[in-house]
Amino acid sequence: MSDARGICFVALNGYAALAGRGGVEHVGGAEQQMALLARELARRGRAVSFITRDVGQGDGASVNGVRVWKAYADDGGWPGLRFFHPRLSGLWSAMRRADADVYYQRMAEQTTGIVAAFCARKGRRFVYAAASDYDCMSALPRLRKLRERCLYRYGLRRAHVVLAQTRSQCALLRESFGVRASVLANASEDLSDVAVDAQGCRDSPSSRNDVLAESNPGGSAAGHSDRNAKRPRILWVGRFTPEKRLSWALEAARQCPKMDFGIVGDGADALMREAREAARPLQNVTLLGRIPHERMRDCYVRADLLLCTSEREGFPNTFLEAWSLGLPVVTTFDPDGVVAGERLGAAAGDVKGLSGALRALVDDAKEREACRRRCRCYFEKHHGVASIVDQLEALAFSGATGPPSARG
Repeated sequence: MSDARGICFVALNGYAALAGRGGVEHVGGAEQQMALLARELARRGRAVSFITRDVGQGDGASVNGVRVWKAYADDGGWPGLRFFHPRLSGLWSAMRRADADVYYQRMAEQTTGIVAAFCARKGRRFVYAAASDYDCMSALPRLRKLRERCLYRYGLRRAHVVLAQTRSQCALLRESFGVRASVLANASEDLSDVAVDAQGCRDSPSSRNDVLAESNPGGSAAGHSDRNAKRPRILWVGRFTPEKRLSWALEAARQCPKMDFGIVGDGADALMREAREAARPLQNVTLLGRIPHERMRDCYVRADLLLCTSEREGFPNTFLEAWSLGLPVVTTFDPDGVVAGERLGAAAGDVKGLSGALRALVDDAKEREACRRRCRCYFEKHHGVASIVDQLEALAFSGATGPPSARG
């Protein structure tokens, strides 16, 4: 292998995140994380590659300093046989062309096992990263096929390094699979563009009230589109899936009629119809639809609080992006208790608790400003890209290709 110590990110859905095509294709949090890490590693002079599905890109093309290899097209092959060809064969071939020292794969899926088998066969190092609490649960509720579960378990137990987002995920991986994991926090771009104050922490923009007076960007409205700029604005961001519990956000809006709620996200047609019907009677709710990642900063800046109603998550990228702008979070999911423990907003267990927390923070301007400052400081201390990539390099490139992280 070369002295460059190259790394390949296996991110089959990752081309949009790497190439900045979020306005055309859905970009998930796992893909955003891998693209962010890859770009920083490339900036440092590492040989970095990405393996993605074939979405029309040139094979081996360079995107933002990262070489992209395509594995297969989604519609290729015969039903019933396409797992073997072109999917397994295409992915294996792309990994061989990438010829990296380290292969990094994120999120529980059958790809985990294929990457592990390739690394074992070729004597390369395999780094697996959990993207959600669901990836760490023994039941693997998001993997519906037996083949997917078996391949994931195979790959997880043969990874040389397993990365978790939180201490609770480490505990789940140990209890569920007997796997040792290291915590590597998620990284985020710093969305703030304001000066550093005397304490070394960035405060909210002085022109915040002017920015909040602007109209909500994009999307279609359910309710009034002419918002009162003096009314508090609550932002909810996520896919319309059952575990995100959008209905809780709509109920909170019903209980907080003096606040305006902006809902960013989309989902399957049936869930979209349900969301529109549920939001229709609520005059303080605007359904904004899907907004490209590069435009999300505007949404955060226009908001007073970020609302999360998820049952489970990993460590949401939305939290980090919000905190980089000093935006507090009110949430039902609190990773490792940092929101409550560091006073970065508020955590609650039900809709009544969420509504109470929203009202408390909206009514206490002094506490909300102090919370904004704490959010900004916490982000700078724990989630800067450079610091996270320093840790990743130490974990990914230290040691040989064995022994794997699992025992027994």
